Amino acid sequence: MNKTFNLPVVRYFRSGLPLQRLPLQFWAIFLILMSGGIGLVSTNWLLVLPKSPQCSRVFWPVASASMRLYCAQLSAEEKTVDGLLRAINLLAALPKDHPLAVEVNRNIETWATDLLDLAEDYFQKGLLEEAIAAAEKIPDHVQAYDLVEERINAWRGLWQEGETIYAEVEADLRNSRWNSAFRNAVRLLNLDNVFWATTKYDQAIRNIQIAQEESSKLDNAYRILRRGGADNWLKAIEDAAKIPKDSYAYQEAQKLITQAVDKLTGSIETMIERQDWQTLNNTLSRLPESYFPAQDLNDWQILATAGLEAQMGTVEGLGLAITTAEKLTDSNSPYYNLAQELVKDWRREETALQQLAQARNTAEIGTISALNEAIAQAKLITKDNPRHQEASRDIANWTERIQIDEDRPILRQARQLAAAGNLEQAIQQAERIGAGRALHSEARQSINQWQATIQRRTDQPILDQAIALANAKNYEAAISTARQIERNRALSGEARLQISRWQGEINAQNNLKRAQEMASVRTVDSLGQAVQLIRQVPRSTDAGGQRLQLVNNWSYQILSLAQEQARAGNYQQAIRALQQIPAESAAYGSAQNFLQEWRSFSQPSPLPITPVAPPAPRVESSVPTEPALPPVENPQN
Repeated sequence: MNKTFNLPVVRYFRSGLPLQRLPLQFWAIFLILMSGGIGLVSTNWLLVLPKSPQCSRVFWPVASASMRLYCAQLSAEEKTVDGLLRAINLLAALPKDHPLAVEVNRNIETWATDLLDLAEDYFQKGLLEEAIAAAEKIPDHVQAYDLVEERINAWRGLWQEGETIYAEVEADLRNSRWNSAFRNAVRLLNLDNVFWATTKYDQAIRNIQIAQEESSKLDNAYRILRRGGADNWLKAIEDAAKIPKDSYAYQEAQKLITQAVDKLTGSIETMIERQDWQTLNNTLSRLPESYFPAQDLNDWQILATAGLEAQMGTVEGLGLAITTAEKLTDSNSPYYNLAQELVKDWRREETALQQLAQARNTAEIGTISALNEAIAQAKLITKDNPRHQEASRDIANWTERIQIDEDRPILRQARQLAAAGNLEQAIQQAERIGAGRALHSEARQSINQWQATIQRRTDQPILDQAIALANAKNYEAAISTARQIERNRALSGEARLQISRWQGEINAQNNLKRAQEMASVRTVDSLGQAVQLIRQVPRSTDAGGQRLQLVNNWSYQILSLAQEQARAGNYQQAIRALQQIPAESAAYGSAQNFLQEWRSFSQPSPLPITPVAPPAPRVESSVPTEPALPPVENPQN
């Protein structure tokens, strides 16, 4: 544009013509351009002034608008909350009808929007309070102010949701719910906030890993806890107590400790119930006191100490036990009544020990009267007294000594009578020692010996007579005679043994007779049955002497009959007959030879294979005859 209007002017001046000769349009345009240019340059100078460090020294009540605009721009360029607010406040002081109002308002709206964006950045970075504080500083006369309350409520709602989710993750971790913790952590990714979706999510994942690692340290403690026993429970408490309070596994560790403490408490209750004072004392010395009520620990220790003192079994020990147990004076204690019962028992036991000591001193005299007096003194100890069993043992010992002293002369006299041959009188004398007395068993043994001697004297002639009848082969009479000896007598066992042997002789004779009757039929089956029956006759019997001879004789007869069947071509019948000959028979070897030969005859021959060839001249062939059988010689015939 300058070139369009300036070139003719230049040519005009070069021409040497005077200025007055210039056209009026030129001067009009020239004046318009000059005034516009000056205004443009002035405005530009006002808006873009060179930076100056003098803004901090300006006295603002008298400062010019251009100075305010200049310093506001410098402050806004800091891109900070304070800088933007300072810029807004500098221009907000100008009147609304100021010539620069449009430019001022445009800058204020821009800087308010920048301030809200800066607050949003704070929020995205996790600086909620800073974001809210920044947003609340936006002046209420700008358009961006309408978004402040809505934006702050959204921030707070989202932040509350993030805190709720993160708290759920933390709760899951402290209760070892790993899967639930991970699912809740993933929910943080859905929040419209960089801080929660990145920083807090990463932190939640790291916490899950840390919690799992810390929880794994308790696995061994749980294994030890499940093994059971005071030693393992104490070890489990020791390992779990190493988990610090700030650990995610702390609550789980405390639960484990509680379980172990409950088990130890139950075990201690059982020890007290069983009055196992030594084990209780050993356990108490190792208990971690911080996990048990101080009152319970004190009461347990009193009971354990008193119980051990009472177990000394002396009057002095019981006195100490009573004194110790009386220290448990709190009537609200669950062990107060037990302590009172123990004191009562130990007092009665103390009295019983004194009575028992007096009775033992009396028994040391050794006479029957002294022993009876000692028994009377010991019987003063009642059944409900802890020393009753001990007193009963002493009473039993002293009673036995009295019975021995009273019955020994009776048994001695009975043995003297027996030595003189007066067995009946000896038995009567020994029977005076009744059942349940100390020497009753010894007396009964002597009585049994003497009664056996009497029974032998009575029954021996009967047994001798029966044996004589048996020697004469009159077994029936021998059995009848021996049965006169009744059971449970001295010779009843020997008589029953002889009767069994004689009955075997009778059975053997009967079997021999039946076998001979069967063999007389002289068929293969009857002879086979006779062989089987005679083989049942014991060799030790009289009939057993004929057994081998008859087996051989009847086996050769079977062999002869089998040969007859073979000659007739009945090899199967012949084979079946030979199979009834026993191995102990002399004919067994010959029978096996014939079996092998006849089995080959009884099996069908394979069909010959006819070759394909020209027919040959027919030749008459002779049929082979049956092989001759060797004669059977029966050595018994």
